[in-house]
Amino acid sequence: MTGAPDTVRLWLVPDQWPGAALAGLLAVLDPEERRRAEACRSADDRRRFVLAHGAVRHLVARRLGVAPEEIRWRRGPHGKPELAGPFTGAEVNLSHSGSVAMVALCSSRRVGVDVQRVLPRLDATAMAERYFPPEEARFVRTADGPDSRAERFARLWARKEALVKAHGGRLTQGLRIPLLDGGAGSTDHPADSWSRDYRVADVAAPPGYRAAVALSGTGAFRVTVGRWTWPGRSTPSPAVPCSYP
Repeated sequence: MTGAPDTVRLWLVPDQWPGAALAGLLAVLDPEERRRAEACRSADDRRRFVLAHGAVRHLVARRLGVAPEEIRWRRGPHGKPELAGPFTGAEVNLSHSGSVAMVALCSSRRVGVDVQRVLPRLDATAMAERYFPPEEARFVRTADGPDSRAERFARLWARKEALVKAHGGRLTQGLRIPLLDGGAGSTDHPADSWSRDYRVADVAAPPGYRAAVALSGTGAFRVTVGRWTWPGRSTPSPAVPCSYP
């Protein structure tokens, strides 16, 4: 008898908040996060940084039963933030693109999430030829029109970046791994054998965006996608099972 699938919970973080709410989120960030916020090039980028990172802290704190300002982070070998010190019992990842931010939480499996804006003006064919395996480059190139090519490129890029973020490696590792059919990474390159121990699934995203989530392990998992509302309430959707052979 097998157990129930693991669940990864995703939250979309709204782009606009009243000034008082934004100040409250800024107050829970640590000094390094505040320095990074101040270094943002525009007021919009700064606002989105504070919203996304403040939301992460509130979501993790709610899961662990601690105050959001108490959360501490460490950096993995390639810069992926991980919970540090006494804070265990959750795996978390954050992605943002354009005006959309998405947070992923899982109790027991390493998780990566990525959201990509679809950019019809992007030369998707050239980008795919440069970064993707030949079959995927052909898949992008043969799409009907620039909008479709951009959509295919964004979908594949989101899968690859989610996989790399779950693993904690370099993006260049993930870009060469075939993920045209989703599911597990499959490659004959010995250096990429780690990808076989992960699962990738497309997830719902706002119009004009594509998103994916990746989890360590080969077992099935379920996904919920909800909308985060400060200070920590959310509106999750029903779980969607994601199963692989």
